[in-house]
Amino acid sequence: MKNLNQVSLTGLRVVEAVGRLGSLKNAAEELGITSGAVSQQLHKTEHQLGRPLFTREPGGLKLTSLGTEICRELTLA
Repeated sequence: MKNLNQVSLTGLRVVEAVGRLGSLKNAAEELGITSGAVSQQLHKTEHQLGRPLFTREPGGLKLTSLGTEICRELTLA
């Protein structure tokens, strides 16, 4: 995994919010941005890391094992 220092702070904030709140909509409301902006930041962050942090399922987003690990650390920070 690439170093988290190479990922934008905005991207990390978005990942943490989506992981904690469980939805793009709730994360967008908390962060004061649109759901589209949240989605774009997730894609950008996953691209920067070179691995997916969420799986896209019919019921919404689900954290991968890497996503769970990163979200746990970000929430503690």
